[in-house]
Amino acid sequence: MNDSKIFSIVFLLFLFTIFASSSSNNIHKCHKKQSEALLLFKHDFSDSYAMMSWNTSTDCCIWKGVTCDRSTGDVIGIDLSFGLLSGVIHPNTSLFNLPHLQTLNLAFNNFTGSQIPSEIGRFSNSLTHLDLSSCGLSGQVPPDITLLHKLVSLDLSSNYDDLKLEPHVFINMLRNFTNLEELSLVGVNISSVLPTSLNISSSLKLLNLQSTGLQGKLPHYIFNLQSLETLDLILNQFTGDIPSKISVNLTHLTSLRLSYNKLNGTLPSWLFTSPSLEYLFLDDNMFSGNVPFELFALPLLKLLDLSDNQLGGQIDVQTFRQLTNLTYLDLSSNNFSGELELDTLLSSLKNLEYLDLSYNGFSVTTNNANHYVNAGFLFLKLASFKLKVFPESFRAMKQLQYLDLSGNEIHGQIPHWAGEIGRNELYLLNLSNNFITVLPQFQWYGRLEELYLRSNLIEGPFPPSICNMSSLRYLDISHNSIEGVIPQCVGNLSNSLTIMDLGNNSFQGTIPNVFEGFIQLEGLILNRNRLEGGVPSSMSKCEYLRVLDLGNNHLNGTLPGWLGELRFLQVLVLKSNNFHGNIQPSFAVKSPFPGLQVLDLSHNGFVGELPTKYFQNFDSMKNVVKNNTKPQYLDMVGIYYSFVVVVKGVYRDIPSLFVSLIISDLSNNYFERGIPEIIGNLSALRVLNLSHNCLNGRIPYSLRISEIESLDLSSNQLTGNIPQSLAGIKGLEVLNLSQNHLVGHIPEGTQFKTFDESSFAGNLGLCGFPLPKECSERTHKPQLEEHENHEEKSGFTWEVVTLGYGCGTLLGLVMGYLLLSTRKVKWFNLIADAGEHMILERNKRRYVFIGK
Repeated sequence: MNDSKIFSIVFLLFLFTIFASSSSNNIHKCHKKQSEALLLFKHDFSDSYAMMSWNTSTDCCIWKGVTCDRSTGDVIGIDLSFGLLSGVIHPNTSLFNLPHLQTLNLAFNNFTGSQIPSEIGRFSNSLTHLDLSSCGLSGQVPPDITLLHKLVSLDLSSNYDDLKLEPHVFINMLRNFTNLEELSLVGVNISSVLPTSLNISSSLKLLNLQSTGLQGKLPHYIFNLQSLETLDLILNQFTGDIPSKISVNLTHLTSLRLSYNKLNGTLPSWLFTSPSLEYLFLDDNMFSGNVPFELFALPLLKLLDLSDNQLGGQIDVQTFRQLTNLTYLDLSSNNFSGELELDTLLSSLKNLEYLDLSYNGFSVTTNNANHYVNAGFLFLKLASFKLKVFPESFRAMKQLQYLDLSGNEIHGQIPHWAGEIGRNELYLLNLSNNFITVLPQFQWYGRLEELYLRSNLIEGPFPPSICNMSSLRYLDISHNSIEGVIPQCVGNLSNSLTIMDLGNNSFQGTIPNVFEGFIQLEGLILNRNRLEGGVPSSMSKCEYLRVLDLGNNHLNGTLPGWLGELRFLQVLVLKSNNFHGNIQPSFAVKSPFPGLQVLDLSHNGFVGELPTKYFQNFDSMKNVVKNNTKPQYLDMVGIYYSFVVVVKGVYRDIPSLFVSLIISDLSNNYFERGIPEIIGNLSALRVLNLSHNCLNGRIPYSLRISEIESLDLSSNQLTGNIPQSLAGIKGLEVLNLSQNHLVGHIPEGTQFKTFDESSFAGNLGLCGFPLPKECSERTHKPQLEEHENHEEKSGFTWEVVTLGYGCGTLLGLVMGYLLLSTRKVKWFNLIADAGEHMILERNKRRYVFIGK
């Protein structure tokens, strides 16, 4: 290297050193006041890992999450997202002492109980980016937020419904934020109707108003934002249609999500020709008409969801071949039709990972040839798809995770190679509602979490290979003809099982006592089998149990007191068994059954008084559930509970239990004495059935339960008048007081006019509409009260005469006669006690005989 080149290099290094030194001299350190402001903010969250580097020994401009203007030393950015901050943002937080702050990101921290300070407007001259998403904020978004006119990006998403935004504040935000490019308010409660016209920033690229409670017609001006890239209006109450014509070309639109609204009309053609669209979600609306698949020219489309609408049109394999980049396709629950050859279809969708064509009008055939198909499928849903065989082509799908073939016409035996599907990746298999008779030896031991075989023709013993599924959470093999005993090996599923439904089979023997380790179990349904013995004591360890249905078996014993300890139990069905004895709450349980909403102990042999202590503690039956626009159902981790119950006088199949459907059925037992007044406190009761017992005394006035719809007290020994209070229950649709010993005038009331004679039949002392017997002057209430006082003075009431009606009539008549002839009330009480004991003993013997 010659001397001139060496000199040039040295000279350049010299110049670079001078320049670097000059630049470093121009870098300003953090201002002291701003450093103090940051340290004060840190003090509010002293345990924060994100701010560990914040201390007085270093310049704040090098602290983690802090950005400074190099030329001035002003703090212009704070990013503490995912910082594990936990505490309260104070109204006068020291952050407001950072006058040049441009970016503030506190997303994904825990500020539960905090509100957005009204002083936020102090950043009006500086702030351009504000992210307070997923922070647990609550309260009203302050109006001063509209002063942040320089905002380019605002994200207040995912603070649940606790964060509210007044409609006028929201409108002012859209008007004032003229520089806005990104606005995300997911889950912020706005609950308003957007105006029919509104000037929104033309620079807006992302508008996410998912689940904000917006209502009214879908504003068409949103589709005139030429810079728009993402529009998300999922889960609102929008009506109307998508505009058929738009004034600008949405050449940048990549994602359009309008799911879960009430939109209708036909789909405009521009949707299918947009050159940039990648994600189109229009599911769960009311769109109708034919879909012009022939217009599909979307080269970039990856995800298409048109499910749960009323769309139609002919579809063939050629239609799908046009969608070359599609990885997700859901056309389920529509009116699409066409002839599809399954193997050709599955081989033509080369990039598809998710396919759902369930619940349409397709005509499907299959060559059942084991030729090439797209082996990359992850989710395949072909429910109610008219399949008649288990497709051979599925054998090649080694990556499949989700397979739903429910509601088809698959007959006979599932092939032995079915266990090869998905290898060890399959986590859900649904073969319910087919005509399957024989199952293969299941091989999905490691990953399978959900197995649904409901409503088939499966025979033989419990499939033992199920016991080897160590990850199984949901098991439903109900409505089959499986017989034999429930094997002890189901205890192997204790670490994972959440729902087990073995109902409507032919299982025999006792319920295995293997439930000690079932800490996650929420639903156990064993109804309609031939099980005998008692309720296993190990079930007391299932502390998270919400549904226990053991109805329609041959179980016996007394009601276990430990059931009351299951504080999450919402449904207890023990009907139609051989349970007997008094219901005695355990003294060790202070507040039994606090969450119970359905209690069905009907058709058993229970005796004694109605369980007053239980009624006192049925807290969930006391709290009326407010009506929602969308019905809520009792579900166990996403699985709805269905059952059969007597509602409004008839047996009804309840496919999904409403949270507000509160039921108590203690009918067809041997309960006696009076109806406790405390039942009147169960103000949320919808159905109360105490019929076919030995109850006596008066109908309590307190039974005026505002929510009750069906009240059945028939076939008891009830006496006295019908309380006028019952006539004031507006929602009462079914009333049955027949076959008692009620007297007097049937109350008059709007609701009582709807009941026919059968509601009051068999009460010889009743008169008035709707009975043909008219009331005389002697049946007026004052006369009745006087007559009743006379009975009390003499020691005689008709309750004595009718004491044993249906529970030992002859004994009751004899005792009544003896009392009339001696008038020795104390003596009668002794006889009555002895008689009661005889009745109970007789009922027990009779019950034991029936049980055998």
